[in-house]
Amino acid sequence: MRRIWFFRLAIFCLVSVAGIAPTSAQDPFDGAVAAAIAAYNRLPNNPHALREVGRISDADGAIIFAEMIDGATRIVYPGVIEWLYVNRNAGVWTVTLPGTLTYRTAYRMLSQSLKDGMDAADRLVRTQAQPGLVAPAALLDYELPFPDGAYGTITRSYDAHGIGRIDFDLTAREVAAAKDGLIVYADDASTIQTYESGGWWYWNTVIIQHDNHQYSLYGHLAADSVPAWIRAGCPRETPRVPCAVPVRAGEVIGLEGNTGNSTNPHLHVEFGQGYGVVPYLDRLDGDNDGARDQVIYAGYVYGEHDVGLNGVAPDVVGAWGYLTVLEAVVGE
Repeated sequence: MRRIWFFRLAIFCLVSVAGIAPTSAQDPFDGAVAAAIAAYNRLPNNPHALREVGRISDADGAIIFAEMIDGATRIVYPGVIEWLYVNRNAGVWTVTLPGTLTYRTAYRMLSQSLKDGMDAADRLVRTQAQPGLVAPAALLDYELPFPDGAYGTITRSYDAHGIGRIDFDLTAREVAAAKDGLIVYADDASTIQTYESGGWWYWNTVIIQHDNHQYSLYGHLAADSVPAWIRAGCPRETPRVPCAVPVRAGEVIGLEGNTGNSTNPHLHVEFGQGYGVVPYLDRLDGDNDGARDQVIYAGYVYGEHDVGLNGVAPDVVGAWGYLTVLEAVVGE
C-alpha cells in the first residue's frame, strides 16, 4: 500500500507571489515545484500568480494545490484552487500546470491512491460554504435547469460530483434558469474544448444571483448560444463588471455545449454562496489569432451548497444515480 502525505501550507511558506528560486536546502522535488510556479508567475502579462497551499504525495508523484492571487491587488480569488501534477521519471521530477497540452497525460501517470485522495484534500484548502448563511428553506425551491416539459439525464449528481455540482445530458439542447433572479455574468465567446490541457477557464458560462449568497452557474455552454437579450445586458467588452439582467425560472439562457474542461457535450450546474470572474492568459490561443499573452476571463461560483430540484429534497437529489431521467415541471 502506498503511503499518502498531505500538507496544508501556511500562507507565508514555500512560494511568494513573485515566485522563489530553489535554494541549496531544497531537495529536487521542492526545487522543481518552486521553479515551475515561479516560471508560471513570470509569464509576460500574466494577470495573476499562483501560491502553493497544500499537497498530497507519494514516492513517485504528487498533486500540488495552489491558490490564485490577483496580480494588481494581491487579493486571493476565493474558491479558485489549481491542481499541479508532479511525476518522477528516471529520477527527475516534472511539474505540469493546467493549460499545458500534457496536463491530462501527467494526471494519468499518478498513482490511483493519489487520484482517490485528491478531492478530499482539495476540500481542505478550497473555500467552503458558510453554515447558516442561507436559510435551508431558501434552497428547496429550485427547478431543473431545462425548459418546462423537457428531459435531462443525470450523469453525475452531488454525491458523485461534489457538493452543489451536478451534470446533465439534455435530450434537447436548451438550458434554462433554475430559479428567478438576475443574470450577473454571461460569456459564450469560447469555441474550444480543453480536456487534455485542463484549461477549465475556456468554458462558456451564465451565472445567476437568486438572492443574497445564492448563485447558480450553467457551464460548458455552446459558443454564441446565449440569447441576444442577455448579451445586450452583459457585453463581452466588460466581463468583470457585473450585469443585472432579470430572468425567470424556465427561461432559456443558452445551449448545452462542450467548451472548456469537458469530455462530451453536457450541462454542468453549480450552486454556491458567491461568484467571481478570474483572468487568465489565453495560453491555448482560443481565438486563433496567434497571440497567447492576451487576457481572457472565466466565471465561477464558490462556497457550493446542495439545493433541492423540482420539489425534491437536496439529499435525494444527491443520490440520483447515473442515467436517471428527469422531466422539468416548472412552477409546481
